[in-house]
Amino acid sequence: MYAGGYATGGHVAKTSWCRMEPRLPEVVPFPWINTSVPVDLSSTAESGEEHLALENIEKWTDGLRTSIERACFANYLEKVEAIGAEPPTVPVIKRPRDIWRHIEIESVRPQGRDLIVVYAVPEWDDNLHHEWCIKGTDRLLYVGQFLDYPADSYGDIESGNSALDYDETIARLEHLPQQWTSNT
Repeated sequence: MYAGGYATGGHVAKTSWCRMEPRLPEVVPFPWINTSVPVDLSSTAESGEEHLALENIEKWTDGLRTSIERACFANYLEKVEAIGAEPPTVPVIKRPRDIWRHIEIESVRPQGRDLIVVYAVPEWDDNLHHEWCIKGTDRLLYVGQFLDYPADSYGDIESGNSALDYDETIARLEHLPQQWTSNT
């Protein structure tokens, strides 16, 4: 074989090369919690660029981590306020960075080259599992109830999206768990 095809009796027969899409891993390391999680492709319309979105996970920024922590903490505080919850019904979480002990990451779903939807089960709301939609390495688009939407739709969600206005929610409600004795 040489460039362009196979030699056949003095002339070259052209070959048709198909582009091989990178094989997606079954699991990927999830930053900040020292574990690997499954890659979910069950509801992804594959574009062939999902490997790029998965590669972004290892490049997620500290700013993204802070946004996730604050959005999840705001979600926790809203749940506590909405149902008047107290321990042991909900865990005692006094700071945003403490949410990781109370969330189980079930999977990540890549969509296209730069969107990842994280499926998470927060201990404070195990009946309404969560999704987080992340764009690129540093932009949190959505934190809230599991919806299973196409990933490019999450940026348009306002109602129930804890990724929006989390600082205001925390300022308004962070006093709620401060009076409780830590149970962790």
